[in-house]
Amino acid sequence: MRREKTCVKSSRRFLPASVAILCGVLLATGCSSTSERKWLTLFFDGVPPESSVTNQPVARVSIGTNQPTVAVEAPRPVFPKPPENIMHRPFAEGKCGECHGETTMSPEPKVPIRQLCFTCHKDFLADNKVKHQPVEDGECLSCHDPHQSPNKNLLLKKGNELCLTCHDDPLAEGKFKHQAVESGDCLDCHSPHATNFKGLLKKSVKDTCYDCHDDVTLNKKDVHQPVMDGDCIACHKPHAGADKNLLAKTGEALCFDCHDNFLEKAKFTHDVVDDCTSCHNPHASVEGKLLVKNVTALCEDCHDEKDLKADKAHTDIATQSCVSCHDPHVGNDKNLLKPAAKNPGVGTGAPP
Repeated sequence: MRREKTCVKSSRRFLPASVAILCGVLLATGCSSTSERKWLTLFFDGVPPESSVTNQPVARVSIGTNQPTVAVEAPRPVFPKPPENIMHRPFAEGKCGECHGETTMSPEPKVPIRQLCFTCHKDFLADNKVKHQPVEDGECLSCHDPHQSPNKNLLLKKGNELCLTCHDDPLAEGKFKHQAVESGDCLDCHSPHATNFKGLLKKSVKDTCYDCHDDVTLNKKDVHQPVMDGDCIACHKPHAGADKNLLAKTGEALCFDCHDNFLEKAKFTHDVVDDCTSCHNPHASVEGKLLVKNVTALCEDCHDEKDLKADKAHTDIATQSCVSCHDPHVGNDKNLLKPAAKNPGVGTGAPP
C-alpha cells in the first residue's frame, strides 16, 4: 500500500515536469504540425493523425429530422476590378507645360483647343470636305478627356452612348431596325471627325451597303438604275423605319416617286399593280424589265394555262408573249387588251 502511494506521488511530481520539458522542446524546435504531433504522441495517447481535419464546421442536427446540417461560412463578396485608365502621353509623362504653359501654369490651355490638339495630332480636317460640327468648332473635349480615361482613345463614354449624347437615337424612328445598327457601332459606318462623303460615311452609300449586301446584283444582267447608282437610301431607311425592309414608303407609292403614276387615269387595272414587287425585283434580275420570272411563267402564277387555252383567242399562246396583247398594268379594255390586239389578225398567228 505504501509502495502504491509512493508511485502515485512520484507520477504527480513527474507530470508537471514532463509538461514543462515538452513546452521547452516545442519552443526550441518550432510549432510545425509534424514536430508537434511527434512530441505529443510521446507523452499522450489518442493524438489524432496529422491528416485529420479538426477545423470543419460544426455539425448541427435539425429538430425532428435527426439529419445533421453543416453550418457553411457565407462566401465573401467579389468586387469587379476597376478598369485601368488610359493616359494621354503628355499627362502620363508629367509634361503639363506642353498644354498649360511652361512659365505661367493655368487650368486653361495655352492656345485654343483645336490648335493645341493639332500641335501633335494630324489635322484631319484639312483634306476632307464633310466635317463633324463639334470637331470643326474645336470642341475636342466634348468627346475626349485630355488627361486619362478608362475608354479607348480617351473617350468620355463608350461606343454609341457617346454619340447619343447629342444625336437622337436613330433606332427610335420605327419598329423595324437595321440589324447592323442595332448590334453594331456607329463608327462601323461613320467617321467621328471628317470625311468626303455625305452623312460622315467612311465610304460611299453603295460601298457601305455592299459591305454586307454584296449579293444584290450578283450575276444579274438587268439592274435597277438607283441600285446601279448606289442610291440605296432613296428607297431604304439606313437605321430604322416604320415599314418592312426599312422602306421609306410602302407599295406603289415608293415606285411612283420616280415612275409615272399610270393608275391615276386608268379605267381598268390589273389586280396585282398595288404591289409592284409581286412581278418586279426592286434591285436586279436575270429577266428584262426586272421581272422575277419570264413573262409566261409569271402570268401562269395566277392564270391557269388550261383556262387560257380554252379561249379561242389564245390559239397561238405558246408562240406569243402575254404582253403582246395585254397591258400588264392598266387599260381601257376590261381584259386589258392593247388597241392593236383587237385587230382580226390576233389569234391567227399574225403579230398584233
